[in-house]
Amino acid sequence: MRQVMAQLELTDHHDLHIVIGMVKDKEVGKVLALLPREATYYFTKAQIPRALPENELMAIASNYGLSGKPFENVEWAIKAAKLSAKSRDLILVCGSVFLVGEVE
Repeated sequence: MRQVMAQLELTDHHDLHIVIGMVKDKEVGKVLALLPREATYYFTKAQIPRALPENELMAIASNYGLSGKPFENVEWAIKAAKLSAKSRDLILVCGSVFLVGEVE
């Protein structure tokens, strides 16, 4: 995640929209602490048993100053991000490899 954040610094964009989902057995807080507070978040989950529910992820993220809305699946989260994003904005899908694998 540190490398992703470093790359974001080099990427030309206006606002940042982050679609994120994680699994329960990872160090969620350590990852969330690395994320930018000024981004808009779309909390979601992969469709696997290990997935951290989107509302739980959102609650944990709020402890790190991250805010957004929960979505039941990655497809809905991405649709919401696309509806909110402007032409110069950037949408990043990250977190669990299982979540990223569900992106169509």
